[in-house]
This record gives sequence, structure tokens and C-alpha cells, in this order.
Amino acid sequence: MIQALRFPLWAVLLAVLALTGCQSAPPKGLTPEQIAVLKREGFTPTDEGWAYDLSGKVLFGSDLDSLNSQSQAIVERIGKALLGVGIQRVRVDGHTDSSGKAAYNQELSERRAQSVAKALVGVGMQPQNIQSQGLGSSHPVADNRTSAGRTENRRVSIVVASY
Repeated sequence: MIQALRFPLWAVLLAVLALTGCQSAPPKGLTPEQIAVLKREGFTPTDEGWAYDLSGKVLFGSDLDSLNSQSQAIVERIGKALLGVGIQRVRVDGHTDSSGKAAYNQELSERRAQSVAKALVGVGMQPQNIQSQGLGSSHPVADNRTSAGRTENRRVSIVVASY
């Protein structure tokens, strides 16, 4: 009788094990709806995910780290759009032009990133879901030898990872 029970028990265990392997993995990456919103808001695909380069859009004056009202409105709109499609984690990269000392520019770029992070928190993004970092003048997008180029380099980027 014990032998008769072993076969059905073995068959049940094998079936359970097989069904466990059929479970789908949790979804990874961004949904089509999220990608559509990123594109609509002006994000572009990068090696790290999707980036909104605020150069030309959210610029900082020389030696300034606060957002003007127009820049504040842009960041708030983006934050609301991201939260509206369930994107809750971002990285904010602050940048400077090459004027001044490297250590000072590093600190200034960190403060710029924190200004944008604060605006995102203001629309409901959780502070622990925002990674902000300053990159100083190490990643220019324009020529620092011209006034226009330096203006473009005083910027912040918002990055959404593709997971």
C-alpha cells in the first residue's frame, strides 16, 4: 500500500514542479505607454535608458543653481507626466560650464541637480526614488570657448533607466 501511494505523490510533485517553471517572470523594461510619454515629453534613448537633456530648455545662469519660473514649470510638467504612467525612479545629472575651479563646479553641478530633484519631489516623486549627482564640467554639450556654448553647458539632465 505504501508503494501504491508513492507513485501518485511522485506524479503530483513532478506536476507542481513543472507548473512552477511555467510562471511568467515579472515584466522588465518600460511599457509602450511609458515610452510614448517619454517621447512626447522630449526624452531620447541613450545607452542608459531615456534622457531629457535640459540644455537649451532648463538653463542656469552663470554661478546660479536655482530654477527660474519657466524651468520650474517644465520640470513639474515632466514629473507629473512620468508619475502619470508609473515611472517613479529617475536620475538627475547636474552640469556646469568650464569657468572656474573644478571643485567649485562640482559642488555647483550637485546643487543644480538637487534643485531639479526638489521640483520633482514637489509634484509627488518620492525623494528616495531620485538619484541626483553633479558631474561638474566633465560632459560638455557645446564649446566652452564661446558664451553660447557655456550657456548650453549649464544644464541638468533627467534620466529614466530602461531597467
